[in-house]
Amino acid sequence: MRRLSRTLQELLEEFFRAKDGEELVFEGDQDTLKKLELVLRVLAQETRIEGNRLLVKKRRP
Repeated sequence: MRRLSRTLQELLEEFFRAKDGEELVFEGDQDTLKKLELVLRVLAQETRIEGNRLLVKKRRP
């Protein structure tokens, strides 16, 4: 069984605490941001990576 890295888990918790319509910026290493982007895309979120930042505007899936 694989577990989420602590950083990825914390970033996901921050996403779920955000309100609908809120714009979020996540910073981290490329590997963690790519994993987070995959999860958020499954949740029908529009994402954009710029350098070491992942930009997301939270919306209901």
